[in-house]
Amino acid sequence: MQAIRQKDGLFALDPVDERVLNSFAVVWGAGQSLTASQASLIVADVAPRTVQRRVVSLIDKGLLRVESDENDNRIKYFFATDKTNQYFAELSKCLEQAKRK
Repeated sequence: MQAIRQKDGLFALDPVDERVLNSFAVVWGAGQSLTASQASLIVADVAPRTVQRRVVSLIDKGLLRVESDENDNRIKYFFATDKTNQYFAELSKCLEQAKRK
């Protein structure tokens, strides 16, 4: 994880950001949509308000995209971005390298 954190500042994530993003990825990986109200509840041991602040930070960093529900603008969905996919690809590479050592 340290290697990806230091990768040219590309991702600039701290451990809480990583936990939030990883928790979201579990939902996305299961093929499910993630609403803003669900997001604040799925990250274990992180207060919902902290998750909300981190979501704003991840959006600012280009790692989350928000879209409104087409039938109800009050419902917001979070989606991965190309940068998110790049983050997980780099993480996968780091894990593969660690397994070889």
